[in-house]
Amino acid sequence: MLQIPLTDADWARVQSLFPVVSSGRGRPRRSDREILNAILWVQQTKEKWHRLPATFPPQQTCYLRYMAWKKTGVLDQVNERLPLCDHELSTC
Repeated sequence: MLQIPLTDADWARVQSLFPVVSSGRGRPRRSDREILNAILWVQQTKEKWHRLPATFPPQQTCYLRYMAWKKTGVLDQVNERLPLCDHELSTC
């Protein structure tokens, strides 16, 4: 099972999928790593977005980024690099 929050080694495997976005005006952008941790938590626990613990960024922020990454295929690439299950050990 994938460790949440992501270890530095796991983050290094997927970090290149997330381009650096310069922060402009307004609120600072939440880090992709924080958002990805929340998305992976939802996928791993099979919980609803409204049950996202307060230790993660706001659910609306996470969900919007989830939809954008799903549409662009980023999440498929993340799931290829960081499978939720260890198929060799048959643990999920």
